[in-house]
Amino acid sequence: MLQRVSFAVAGTEIEALLHLPDGETLGGTAVLPGRGGTMEDTAYLCESLAAAGIAALRFTFRVDGDPLAGLADAGGAVRLLRAHPAIPQRIGLLGWSFGGAVAAMAAGRDSRIRAAVLVATPAARDYFGNAKPLAEISRTRAKVLLVRPGADEVVPAGDADRYAAVLVQARVAHRIVTIAGADHTFTRPAERAEMLVAVTTWLREVLAA
Repeated sequence: MLQRVSFAVAGTEIEALLHLPDGETLGGTAVLPGRGGTMEDTAYLCESLAAAGIAALRFTFRVDGDPLAGLADAGGAVRLLRAHPAIPQRIGLLGWSFGGAVAAMAAGRDSRIRAAVLVATPAARDYFGNAKPLAEISRTRAKVLLVRPGADEVVPAGDADRYAAVLVQARVAHRIVTIAGADHTFTRPAERAEMLVAVTTWLREVLAA
């Protein structure tokens, strides 16, 4: 089931779409797009999550490429999920590329987040400014899944290792999954399908625990 919803951030109402499972709902996940992306780009992720029993909320960031503004948006999305009567209080974040950096920061600041999935996520960029996703995620209480496209042409392969190193040092439970041959946007169907199975299986395990 698809619901049109909205949530307020900094005086602005952000329009969003909430994908609700047809059957039992294990929890909810806010799905964050990449830089220059919109909530249409994450529709396939949300559809897969809902099919796996996880409510998924998608939206477009108010300010493109601003991690701190994105952090506020992610916080609003989490509040909506937590307040929804059909969604248990088991909440995750899933971010792709730039959205993964925002998810890392949000997971570091909100101790109620159970799971954070960072897909093809950069560890550092000039446009991050004062935002420090590597430092922020070191404080998370969530379990973390790092998904690395094996042929990512945008984000260096070592960026996932940088996140993993921080998580090891902070003793945060995490896993790295590499999708061999996948490009940054998982263009090819077989590699996209492999990524979706890895993400939905892991989120189900963590949110159900």
